[in-house]
Amino acid sequence: MRRLLLIPLTIALLALTPATAGSLALSPHGFIGISPQGATGEEDYELMDEAGIASVRLPMNWAEIEPEARDRFAPRWEWLDGQVQYAAENHIRAFMFLWGTPSWVSPRLGGEPVATARQRHAWAQFLHAAVARYGSRGSFWREHSELPRLPVRQWEIWNEENIVTFSKEPEPVRFARLVRISGGLLHRQEPGSTVILGGLFGRPLQTPPNIQSGGFLADVYRVPGIKRYFDGVALHPYVADAGALQGEIENLRRVMSFNGDAATPLYVTEMGWGSASFESRWERGPHGQARELDRAFTLLTSNRHRWHIGGVWWFSWTDQAGSCQFCDSAGLLTKQREAKPAWYRFNAWTGGDATTVPRASARALRNSP
Repeated sequence: MRRLLLIPLTIALLALTPATAGSLALSPHGFIGISPQGATGEEDYELMDEAGIASVRLPMNWAEIEPEARDRFAPRWEWLDGQVQYAAENHIRAFMFLWGTPSWVSPRLGGEPVATARQRHAWAQFLHAAVARYGSRGSFWREHSELPRLPVRQWEIWNEENIVTFSKEPEPVRFARLVRISGGLLHRQEPGSTVILGGLFGRPLQTPPNIQSGGFLADVYRVPGIKRYFDGVALHPYVADAGALQGEIENLRRVMSFNGDAATPLYVTEMGWGSASFESRWERGPHGQARELDRAFTLLTSNRHRWHIGGVWWFSWTDQAGSCQFCDSAGLLTKQREAKPAWYRFNAWTGGDATTVPRASARALRNSP
């Protein structure tokens, strides 16, 4: 009789959705990370650790690190040093995406630095310096021997290179030149590191001048010999409804398979919705944000093997006023570090402790950001 009673109970538990199953919705450890925006301090990293986050995606903005020519000034690593230190103290590994051409290299701040031999040499020097700072033999780790040694292993080259926001005039062949320089250097200097094509914006509006992610990636693959210079492809599938993630992911996987890259991982290095009330197609209200997070993590976790998903990073950690229209309400937490409904669903997936921050009031949610 006890066995007969257990059968329907088991079936009922399996039928629970993540929204109701609580701890049954756990993803594999390290599969879900965070891609924060704005100021992130020591207490934030402590909360990330409590939330079960093992990876934080950080911007390595060349224009901010080397605003002046290298022969006049040393690279300004101070901000990144602090972020990597806070992360390591909390057993979180930093994951860098590199972008941003300084004005002393090119007046086209959003353009990839490959137009001239001087630009290509300057980029290679910067990348070499980045690995020498944060890689497995990096000076940062020698200077901070008291920290858990968590060198950067994943290097994402550029960011949303198929839209004008980050590339001015998106052009796959030009981007492939950057990948060739970057992948060649990283694979030589840091064997075992993972070189990832910068997160492609899935289905941008205004095409042209923007380029759809599948078409852009297909043109990158047409560059002879390019495959050996990267180990993964990144996608930013910003969609109004989580169900549309499948189409964007399968579109890129078809392109990758057609080019003999079916086994190469796909990384979702940014994904998110805002909690504001429908100011844009990516804002779903506080409870809608939690719902779309839940549905997205269900889809990505259950299909991670079929789609070869290497990981997913939620954008973003906290709300940030003055940023893009949806970015200002994309945080799991408000600016005051109060929990939105999405925070509780995120922790259900990561196995984190959602009680570490106070719950945001209805008034705070209405006024956020």
